[in-house]
Amino acid sequence: MFANPSAARRPYRAPLATLFAAALLATSAGCAGGLDDPDRFTETPSASCAPGTTGPSILQAQCFGCHSTNSKEIGAGLDLQAAGLPGRLYTTTSSSACGSVPVADSANPANSLFLKKLTASPGCGTQMPPGGSLSAADTACLTDWLTKGKP
Repeated sequence: MFANPSAARRPYRAPLATLFAAALLATSAGCAGGLDDPDRFTETPSASCAPGTTGPSILQAQCFGCHSTNSKEIGAGLDLQAAGLPGRLYTTTSSSACGSVPVADSANPANSLFLKKLTASPGCGTQMPPGGSLSAADTACLTDWLTKGKP
């Protein structure tokens, strides 16, 4: 009946191996990574942001030159690189020249001094970043980022 009599006694294992390989691939292929980078799990791009852009990436590119932990003189005392943004903006007050108001307004985040400083007429001081302005898309992205980070 069989050319090899021992083959009749051995079960066919290819479906089991295929099933195991498919299960292994399905459980590991979509792995997002470890918790060693928690921002990867919490910072999701907003619909207002250009592809590949987030609020923190705009801050890094446009603001860290003057407002970072490593800058020689932190502009207006506002460190945008230290942990806890955007929530920390709701507890930080502006300089006395701007009335010592919270940098971010928890009652109306879209009306925050932080966002007003990005406009041509901020109402206090000069427009940020100095010497230029952000694109409308970057401003909308930062607005979404700040309002989603409301404490």
